[in-house]
Amino acid sequence: MKVQIQRFFCYTLIAALVYTGGCSENNLSQAPDSVYTNGFIYTVNPDQTTAEALAVKDGVIIAVGGNQEIQALVADHTRVVDLDGKMLMPGIHDMHVHPMEAGEKYNFQCAFPFTYTMDQIVAKLTECAAATLPGEWIRGGQWAMELLESDTVPHKDILDAITRDHPIYLGDSTVHGAWLNSRALAELGIDQDTPDPQGGVIIREPGSMEPTGVLVDNAAYNILEKLPPYTDEQYETALSWSMQQMNKVGVTTIKDALADGRALKAYRGLDQTDRLTMKASTSIAWKMPWIDYERNVRMRADYATENVGTEFIKIMLDGIPPTRTAAMLEPYLPDEKFGDSFTGKLIHSPEQLTEDMIYLDGQGLTVKIHTTGDRSVRVALDAIEAARKANGPSGLMHEISHAELIHPDDMARFRQLNVTAEFSPILWYPSPLVDIMVGVIGEERANRFWPLKSLLEAGAHVIYGSDWPSVVPDPNPWPGIEAMVTRRDPYHQFPGELWPEQAVDLETALRIFTINGAVAGKQADRTGSIEVGKSADFIVLDRNIFQIPVEDVSETKVLSTVISGKEVYNPET
Repeated sequence: MKVQIQRFFCYTLIAALVYTGGCSENNLSQAPDSVYTNGFIYTVNPDQTTAEALAVKDGVIIAVGGNQEIQALVADHTRVVDLDGKMLMPGIHDMHVHPMEAGEKYNFQCAFPFTYTMDQIVAKLTECAAATLPGEWIRGGQWAMELLESDTVPHKDILDAITRDHPIYLGDSTVHGAWLNSRALAELGIDQDTPDPQGGVIIREPGSMEPTGVLVDNAAYNILEKLPPYTDEQYETALSWSMQQMNKVGVTTIKDALADGRALKAYRGLDQTDRLTMKASTSIAWKMPWIDYERNVRMRADYATENVGTEFIKIMLDGIPPTRTAAMLEPYLPDEKFGDSFTGKLIHSPEQLTEDMIYLDGQGLTVKIHTTGDRSVRVALDAIEAARKANGPSGLMHEISHAELIHPDDMARFRQLNVTAEFSPILWYPSPLVDIMVGVIGEERANRFWPLKSLLEAGAHVIYGSDWPSVVPDPNPWPGIEAMVTRRDPYHQFPGELWPEQAVDLETALRIFTINGAVAGKQADRTGSIEVGKSADFIVLDRNIFQIPVEDVSETKVLSTVISGKEVYNPET
């Protein structure tokens, strides 16, 4: 730290407008590699909210201030970027994303968006089957979970009519379901005698044990290890491609929400060869049957690099409301299959989760727990509370992932237990997905989803996660920022608002999308805001989002993405 202070001492004085010319030639030889001037710089730093210019040296911000003082730092070799009044701000922190899955999907699979109708899905799969050698697997997706409530329900017979020469595996839009044809079921050994696994469901024909071809939660996860793996080179290609897609929309830091050993290896390989175009944290999957999680946790330090953090864990505690697999405090609406007292199921018992949380917290690992029902949220908070009591205040900010439905009695516990609430605001508007939730839990509860403002007022730390490609078709954060402020459809397809009282202002949303993510990722001293001494991770926008109607924020385009001082995206180059 002493070296860093000396290194920036001269520039700090200049930025503070007290430079008197006393810098030595040696200090002046540390002139910036690049400066950005004549802009509207939104810093997310409460001590200096805005600026006109900044300077970068060796990937680090060395000065933030006015045009004149920053211009005084320019040397012959300095690259000068005239922002021409454009807005510059910290890069977006997407703290729940699945880049490996996205890269695999769009590079090696039969990919289609969750908006596809059944006819469009059939047409796409027919095309893919014609281009695939007989006997080879066809993997793809994402089919919409809403199709389970439609007139044409996903079924193995639909896929069998396309081809019996290929086993077919299709993931759904929530990453909680899989749709297979008869050949895939046979190759995986799933038939009428196969029991439902703990925490999973094999959907059966009415009045029969015959599988329909649709698997949910652990039933879908358990088969992943039996699918043909990709090569190490393909994994790196998939990950690199996803990074580039995120760079294009302004994402500079991520948390991979479900990383296995192959992903950890790919992250390390990319960073060691200077091909990792962002900072990343990896949530190592815990107690998932297709992953050697014990080895991954044991070897985590071997995969860590300067830009890849591996001290994070992911636990799946329940499913999702549309399939009645989220764990609720009150029963789902009555139906023929589940009756009138069904509250969903937990993937792990409260006792097991508590034991695991005490262990993981004691190992210094930050845990992200998937919870979409209010009962699973409470069980997760109970387990974290037990860990606090057993281990003392570790300072680790464990995370409640999705934080969709939270009982009012549990709001204050987030701050009391130092727990982070992670949200995906791209869903926060009236839509067919919300209609399905109304159909399974009722309008009163469905209208209490995503209580952002209530959590903030209770002092909770809140972060953003896109959940790409699981829930959203692309990693673009700007529609999510708009929806967080408006609680309306940023795509303008569905009218109305979803619990508008929970909306927040734009400044609050930007903190959630930037510095809050850095805090949760244990990198707030390094990134997340525009400050002297922090990594030069920032983006330049095509508009000042404070000077336009909030309904236009979703249309924001990124003109440049800079990470550690290096421009990793520019549409003109």
